[in-house]
Amino acid sequence: MRQSFNELIKMGSLPSEESYDIDFIQKYQNILHNIQPPLSNEEATKLITFFGNNESYGLAWSLLHLIESSADFSVDKQLLENGNPWIQLLIKRTINKKNYE
Repeated sequence: MRQSFNELIKMGSLPSEESYDIDFIQKYQNILHNIQPPLSNEEATKLITFFGNNESYGLAWSLLHLIESSADFSVDKQLLENGNPWIQLLIKRTINKKNYE
């Protein structure tokens, strides 16, 4: 895997909007934005677990778009059962995309 992707893995889940650690948020943003799409299916699958329950200062949208860049990303049963609102949005968008292709 790519170095910037591995750095993001080490940082863990998106920071919550309740976090006020600006340095961590900026570092997370820089690493996230340095990952060049498209992602492999393996990379996209790992990043799905990084969503929190809020927008994480807009980082959740960046993460969502990065995951969507994976050409072979697919929705599996485990994802369908996950109640996270970001994962549910990703599922809806993926299904809609496949319906229009």
